[in-house]
Amino acid sequence: MIWQMRTTLDIDDDLMERLIERHRDLSKTEAIETAIRCYLQRDAADRLRALAGQLDVEDVSAELRRADRTT
Repeated sequence: MIWQMRTTLDIDDDLMERLIERHRDLSKTEAIETAIRCYLQRDAADRLRALAGQLDVEDVSAELRRADRTT
């Protein structure tokens, strides 16, 4: 099931025009959804990069390869 939300937004005309110019083949809704998805993807990557060096990761790849050879 797909949920959709109707929302009224006040978006700067120049900003909207620039977005539509870059995505001429999309409707306004599709262009805004694409922009939001891109923002969320970039934000997720930034958050992941911020975690670099903060987690201890044990490399068990050699152990897994050894176990794989014996089975």
